Amino acid sequence: MMRDGLDKGVAGVVPALLFLQHGTNTMPATKNALARHVLPWFKVILSQGIVLAGVWAVRDMLPSGSPAIAVALLLAQGALAALIGRVLGLPPAWILIQVFLPLVIALGPVLPSWLFLAGFVLILLFYWNSASEQVPLYLTNRRTWQALEALVADAKAKSFVDMGCGLGGVVTFLARAQPDLKASGVETAPLVYLAARLRALALSNATISYRSIWDENLASHDIVYCFLSPAPMPRMFEKARAEMRPGTRFVSNSFAVPDVEPERIIAVDDGRKTRLFVYRL
Repeated sequence: MMRDGLDKGVAGVVPALLFLQHGTNTMPATKNALARHVLPWFKVILSQGIVLAGVWAVRDMLPSGSPAIAVALLLAQGALAALIGRVLGLPPAWILIQVFLPLVIALGPVLPSWLFLAGFVLILLFYWNSASEQVPLYLTNRRTWQALEALVADAKAKSFVDMGCGLGGVVTFLARAQPDLKASGVETAPLVYLAARLRALALSNATISYRSIWDENLASHDIVYCFLSPAPMPRMFEKARAEMRPGTRFVSNSFAVPDVEPERIIAVDDGRKTRLFVYRL
């Protein structure tokens, strides 16, 4: 089983790797949006291919016979590929995909075809915007919710928006903690949006909209919060500076705006040592 899975993996991965490698190198500048979709998958294939090549080189030394051992080796192969993917810059959201990919490929002949389609659709619905907007699914923790609540109270803010609100934790927490606050969030990953929308249904001062972060008008918000990634921060701050009113605040979790000095940096007492960069417009 292990040897069959490796043979099929090499047959499937190598052509795709060569295609994506040449395709991304020759893609014209006008197709940058398509490149942003392709690049993460290229990194997945590259990292899996590197590990697969190593496994192929030592295949005669690998233990065999027990299905449990084969599964363990395939998961270890995926875990190593996930580690390489992180080194290549893949967001954490891709870790589970990387870990289970070799196992799924090896079990391909015995799994029903509809299962692959269902898995692909599920991943697509959950990570719809990760590649195109260069924004992985980062979830804000409870300690940071509390720090944001303190900032809302200190600023006497009446409106707050979470740009890319994920599962809606920030929005619903602030709506409960600050009944006079109009808390809103925008999200475009379908399943994530649905979960956030359901979570906010019982709160009259919380709204979740299916909208791109680039389409949200920031003019009515006292505090704009985002937990994105380094890539979109310059563009997002330009949008904030163009649309937000004087005296309002733009807050970024973990990722500073390049070459812009924040008004203050809030150090959150949590395990990951979160820092909130606060910019006054």
